[in-house]
Amino acid sequence: MSNEGAKAHKLSKDVFIIDGVRTPIGKFGRSLRDVPAVDLAAFTIKKLLERTGIDPSIIDHVFFGHVIRAGTGMNTARQAAIKAGIPFGVDATTVDMVCASGMKAIIDAAQYIESGAFSIALAGGMESMSNAPFTVTSRVRWGVRLVYKGSLPVLDAMVNEGLYDPLFDKVMGEEADETAREHGASREELDWIGYESHMRAAKAWDNGWMQRYVEPFEYNGKVLLETDEGIRRDTSLEKIKKIPPAFLKDGFHTAATSSQISDGAASLIVASKEKADELGLKPIARIVGWAVGAVHPTRFPYAPVVVVKKLLEELGWSVDDVDYWENNEAFAVNSFLMHKYLGVPYEKMNVHGGAIAIGHPLGMSGARITLELVNVLSLHGGKRGIASICHGLGGAAAIALELV
Repeated sequence: MSNEGAKAHKLSKDVFIIDGVRTPIGKFGRSLRDVPAVDLAAFTIKKLLERTGIDPSIIDHVFFGHVIRAGTGMNTARQAAIKAGIPFGVDATTVDMVCASGMKAIIDAAQYIESGAFSIALAGGMESMSNAPFTVTSRVRWGVRLVYKGSLPVLDAMVNEGLYDPLFDKVMGEEADETAREHGASREELDWIGYESHMRAAKAWDNGWMQRYVEPFEYNGKVLLETDEGIRRDTSLEKIKKIPPAFLKDGFHTAATSSQISDGAASLIVASKEKADELGLKPIARIVGWAVGAVHPTRFPYAPVVVVKKLLEELGWSVDDVDYWENNEAFAVNSFLMHKYLGVPYEKMNVHGGAIAIGHPLGMSGARITLELVNVLSLHGGKRGIASICHGLGGAAAIALELV
């Protein structure tokens, strides 16, 4: 039985990303703490429709990634769509591919449009990790006669649904440490990746690059957040080197080289060439192809290597044909592996910073990095780009874009 595999697809017709917006990303328990994921998503949908001038009634379908759904109610994609003013007659699909959910939502939209079933769709991702509830297990349903101290079986939905491997009884950080050791990563190199993430993100905001697609988040008449909240401008390599391991006692990853627990949402409009022409819309990128695949569950940070390699083969591209890369920084080892095994230059990967600095709202991240790839390509003179993201239980997704 193979421990790795991937499937890739090159689109047979033009499918475009018309535009996109995202919220600033809030730190866990901070500025966006009291905002449900559905409201974060609805905000981005509203802003995107206003920005493009698209009539919500012409949207064929809404696809939204969302991972931690305990207590959020049924079909959160449809909740967000209705709150944003999408007509009742337009249905929606909530996508759960763990951290790859937001990207898979875009891929799903592209597939339906390529098939001719739809001509224009909304796709994106949402997550409020701050609103993840504590839940009790099914033992309670069948009767709890007495509750003694510590006897009530309680689960943290954030950990249970997004950060924990139930098959091998480990949290993601432990598996990232094991993967780093197995592939010869050094603490020194991983520390540098974490440092660069913060410095690049700070520079991108200072230069006004992020503001092109980030909308200040307004809620109940008040602006709660205008910039990504997790960026540490005051950090240094010296400070990072002193931080102790966060997971395994002799592990490689620390709080400075792991993605941040966060809140946020992103939305994109995906359309056929015919629909874009009909509406007079100017696309920002063409979706060239996509891939999904998986490796052993405990080695999830390696999965993007397998998936991207397959995507490159399907498209007939080499690494040198790709101008810029976004690879989600679930952990610093993710970037290390892309560099080591595919030869992706660090200077062309996550050039505006990654999830270590910006944050990783699970269901949002795949959509965020897809949109950020367009931003990077257009600002830095690129034409082709690939965005990739691993997910818990060993999987990954990737999407290839060409700037229009």
